[in-house]
Amino acid sequence: MAEQSTTSVNPLDWARQYLSGDEYQALLESLDSPLDTSIRINTLKWDASEAEKKLSERYGWELETVPFCPSGFWVREYELSPSAAIEHSLGYFYIQEAASMLPAELFDLNGIDSPLILDMAASPGGKTTHLAALAGGRGLIIANDGSRSRIPALQIVLRNWGAINQCVTCLPGESFGDLFPDTFDAVLLDAPCSMQGLRAAESHASRPITLTEIDSLAARQTRLLESALRAAKPGGQVVYSTCTLSPQEDELVLAAIIEKFGDSIRVEDVSGRLPAPSPALTRIGDRRLPAQINNALRLWPHRFGTAGFFAARLTRLGELPETKEGEWRRRTSTSAYTQIPKQQSRMIAENLQEHFGFDMETLIEKGRLVISGQKNKVFLIPKKLISQFRDLHFLSAGMELGKSVRDDFIPSHEFVSRFGDQFSKGTLILEERYLESWSRGEDIRGFKTNEFNTGEILAVRDGSGRNLGRGKLLADRLKNMLPTRLF
Repeated sequence: MAEQSTTSVNPLDWARQYLSGDEYQALLESLDSPLDTSIRINTLKWDASEAEKKLSERYGWELETVPFCPSGFWVREYELSPSAAIEHSLGYFYIQEAASMLPAELFDLNGIDSPLILDMAASPGGKTTHLAALAGGRGLIIANDGSRSRIPALQIVLRNWGAINQCVTCLPGESFGDLFPDTFDAVLLDAPCSMQGLRAAESHASRPITLTEIDSLAARQTRLLESALRAAKPGGQVVYSTCTLSPQEDELVLAAIIEKFGDSIRVEDVSGRLPAPSPALTRIGDRRLPAQINNALRLWPHRFGTAGFFAARLTRLGELPETKEGEWRRRTSTSAYTQIPKQQSRMIAENLQEHFGFDMETLIEKGRLVISGQKNKVFLIPKKLISQFRDLHFLSAGMELGKSVRDDFIPSHEFVSRFGDQFSKGTLILEERYLESWSRGEDIRGFKTNEFNTGEILAVRDGSGRNLGRGKLLADRLKNMLPTRLF
């Protein structure tokens, strides 16, 4: 045991055991080349096919679709880095390693009108934004992370994405099965892991790790997966994923769960999501695993040009064996958001209609939202959060709609960035010559126009229709109101 705690594991030893000689050689060759940058389009703001065309034309990027994610693209060739494009800072796309796009794509949300989704270990938020896009603004996503220090990054990503149907919590993932049993249509557990994916990505850097650490991680992953399955409703879906190829954290975690829950769960065959077979292992050493584990997916780096990854979708078929009660207790919570009076809500809707020609009432009805207040700020909050999770202690929720200043209402950057292309009034088209300085957060000095009045808050676009945030027309300039966090 002492030796295990000090001796690092070599993940290539696992690969040599489970790959043929030719495949092992192909794997070694793939490790010599860096991973290509990959991006995922925000389909809440942009159609993926249109985005591919526009980005290729604008920046000369050579894009190739990620085969298991229709909104994902590898950027094979570029001069301007994707991280430097204004579309990135404005939440039109998210930079994400291609393998990490797989888990959200494994869910089947078709036929679920208002899905209730739990992202159990959500930060930094890439997969949460993916779920928000797939849900199309419907239902509610509870984006949870057990580490308080990781919450700000998650909140910023969700704000930038323009996600409304979400709230952020900081609870132990292990608690959800007790606190909210039989509740969710879909649960994503992208589990904390050893990150032994062989091919390092910026967000998943490899590090030395011992077998003792791996065993400890696997034990926690098993507890988290049990909690996820208990939190899912009968018939609900649970996706379990890791960015490691360690069998102890992948197949053996599934084996432990199957041993515990038996016929109450099923590992679904999701092989059709990949362009070629890449099944999980069914034998580890001398141990033969349950046959259904073969339905899970093991992404070896050389097969699809990704980092190493593991993912499985489980269905909860029925009741699960009882567990100890009272281990986790709900924390009494008083929401910092207060639903505002109907008259005030109507005045805000009328203001947005008058100044921007935007139909707020239709958005509220279709999105099943309510307008709530917090001091002088106003938020769009998912109605499902208010009706079903009154005692859930959450840290933030929904989207800031704007704030009231004296007798005026100023829309937020997030609202304008998400819905500005639907505005029929109050929109300024910024000339191409100003775009570079605007994207750096600079005011446009000497700017003049007779189309609007001094002091007006305007939604700024460019000639191709990109929402560029808000600007305030002053006597001597157009004030740039992009948030400083974007720079």
